[in-house]
Amino acid sequence: MKKTKRICIYVIYDKQNVVDCYIEHALQELRSCSDYILVVCNSKSVWKGVDVKAYADEVICRNNSGFDAGGYKDALCHCIGWDKLKKYDELVLANDSFYGPFGGVESIFEQMEADESDFWGLTRSCAGMIAGQTFEEHIQSYFLVFKKNVINSDAFEGYWEHLPYPETMDMAIRDFELGLNYCLKENGFRDGAVSDLYGGTSFFRDDENPYLKYPLELIRDFNVPILKHKALSFRNRGYANALKAYRFIGENHLYPTIYIERHMIRKSKFEEGMIDYERLEDFYKKHVRVFLYGHGTYGNNVAMYFSYKGWNFAGFLVTCAAENEEEVSFEQADIEENDGILVAVGTKEMCREISGYLKDKCKKEQLLFPNW
Repeated sequence: MKKTKRICIYVIYDKQNVVDCYIEHALQELRSCSDYILVVCNSKSVWKGVDVKAYADEVICRNNSGFDAGGYKDALCHCIGWDKLKKYDELVLANDSFYGPFGGVESIFEQMEADESDFWGLTRSCAGMIAGQTFEEHIQSYFLVFKKNVINSDAFEGYWEHLPYPETMDMAIRDFELGLNYCLKENGFRDGAVSDLYGGTSFFRDDENPYLKYPLELIRDFNVPILKHKALSFRNRGYANALKAYRFIGENHLYPTIYIERHMIRKSKFEEGMIDYERLEDFYKKHVRVFLYGHGTYGNNVAMYFSYKGWNFAGFLVTCAAENEEEVSFEQADIEENDGILVAVGTKEMCREISGYLKDKCKKEQLLFPNW
């Protein structure tokens, strides 16, 4: 059987210009099944951490214009070129937004070898709505594979040549993730996903993002060997499921969870909306009681993290009258000097509002906020 000749473009972006060990793992896996790897660093700065040149045939650095889509466009149109690309049987587009693959990336390609799709990814998103706009079901764009008939097509080349550099994430989703799917399907190409092979199409529902809502099922039941970073965000409504997925990965020795832990700890120090995990642990140890200010998605997810760590918290604080027995209004909480309050809300506006309310009522060292 003829060996598939495969080219891979892997896009990296990090606000601190650091390449973590989880990226090294991904590149090692991709190296095992790729004849040529181009790494696109969406930063002009010198990168710290893992040396990606050890795994790549070529590395280019650029600004973050157009996000991942801009990186792919520059790689295809201005670096690789269409003549060179068409010498390959498959093109892989992947980014650094996931941990994994678990269990060897070659098995993914073997699973999809017999599939009749012309392009495929790991997960399919059902139809839904984003930013007030409806969208059709589509293959999610963090890991995409295109077979030779797509690579050789005028539709594929034309799409990339005419793609404007997205200026916002909403535009990137609309013009790249959705736009590329629609372009290829309109030109008669068939899509597929690894999760389809194991019943994902009947399990996922409209307006649900599979990798945010069902990471455990994706890994355990649908043979999707990755965990998306966003799934472990306190703002994710599927956080409880993601925490179970993280445990499942560790308990079954699918992947070195230390890579996830190290990246999450570093990211928590600067990523908007996150809480610095090391500061949080120090904060917890310094106070006799810790209250969570906020009882929405964010607050409930922080409470789950406390449970995961084996920590106790004194209750949920709210500004207005409590609506259930788990909540206590701030005025009735009888906060003492040795107590701490973690503001557990997921927007900058709410943090500012609560900060203004608390600034004259508590000492600065009694309060901990997410990064905003």
